[in-house]
Amino acid sequence: MKILIAEDEKVSRKLLENRLNKWGFSVTTAADGLQAWEIFQREHFPMVISDWMMPGLDGLELIRRIRSIARPGYVYTILLTARSEKEDILAGMDSGADDFMAKPFDKDELLARIKVGCRITDLEKDLAQRNLQLEKINQRMRRDLQAAAKIQQSLLPTQMPECEKFDFAWKYVPCDELAGDTLNLFRLDEDHIGLYLLDVSGHGVAAALLSVNLSRIINPNPEQSDLLKEKPAGAPGYRLVRPEEVAERLNQRFPLDSTNEQYFTLQYGQLNIRSGELVFVSAGHPPMIHLPAAGPGRPLQVRSLPIGFLVGAGKIYHEQTLKLQKGDRLYLYSDGIIEALNQQRDQFGVGRLIETLEESRNISLPESLEKLSEEINFWTSGQGCGDDFSLLALEFKI
Repeated sequence: MKILIAEDEKVSRKLLENRLNKWGFSVTTAADGLQAWEIFQREHFPMVISDWMMPGLDGLELIRRIRSIARPGYVYTILLTARSEKEDILAGMDSGADDFMAKPFDKDELLARIKVGCRITDLEKDLAQRNLQLEKINQRMRRDLQAAAKIQQSLLPTQMPECEKFDFAWKYVPCDELAGDTLNLFRLDEDHIGLYLLDVSGHGVAAALLSVNLSRIINPNPEQSDLLKEKPAGAPGYRLVRPEEVAERLNQRFPLDSTNEQYFTLQYGQLNIRSGELVFVSAGHPPMIHLPAAGPGRPLQVRSLPIGFLVGAGKIYHEQTLKLQKGDRLYLYSDGIIEALNQQRDQFGVGRLIETLEESRNISLPESLEKLSEEINFWTSGQGCGDDFSLLALEFKI
């Protein structure tokens, strides 16, 4: 270990140097505090032994300056002093000194105190190495999470289905890199568009993995999944699986995990783009908001359990039908919106959600989602929802 000695008394300085050299330490000496400070700025010393009283720059100020430098590795400091009053010791500790020794020093006591310093600097060095390893691991994990987030977002709609009668819009804001929310809308056939929004309980990797798995299963391509479309036995073509059947199948396939109690809520619908009729199922999800062309908005309350809560008890999901008229809008959303808290811990709520959407009647569908996002941001004082934030909207154009 390298040790810097700052001592203005030549005899004491030489005695310290000889003793430390004999014990196997690499020693550099300075005749006063200023010289020690100049040396210290050029080299790194894990330990500094300094006299308290020195001309120009005393030991207290030297230690203060040492502590002011942002360098890797801890510097253990020992003050040599004839002072023993409580006030003196407190002043030394306040400057950043780690230990004190009375002058003239006892060689056995000096060695014991230096060994303490060596143990502390070794521990600090080991901790610094571990922290460096942890930082490397954290950086790798961040890169992995960012890559996973890109994969997850690639499963979101890349473009809106082309449809003369309807407009669509969506917004997706995860609270972390990965989200438990996901949504999509897609062509099922010439007359129908499928749409869904789901919310997996919890946060982080576990929720995101289930979310990604579900987004692959709830797929309109019958070659990849038979959940939404299936080929009848012995018959050409395929049939659309009714929304209530979709929920029932998911319920059987994803029972509540007793280990981590993971589950998800879901809204899935089939929109007939010719008639404007939406057939949908809701599984424990917050109510859709129906905003008629004329009249107040209303929540479409459906009492139901999340997917996986009740398995093997017969049919528990029942589909609903909504006949949309020209000028109507419909909003699906995750509970992160209505449960967003302000500084008084009040929730944003369904009522305030409907009020905000009603105030957005005269702007475009995508702009209404942006306005709602701004209202949430204002409500939470810029702190965000604290949960994933997902919106899926459609409008029956006039």
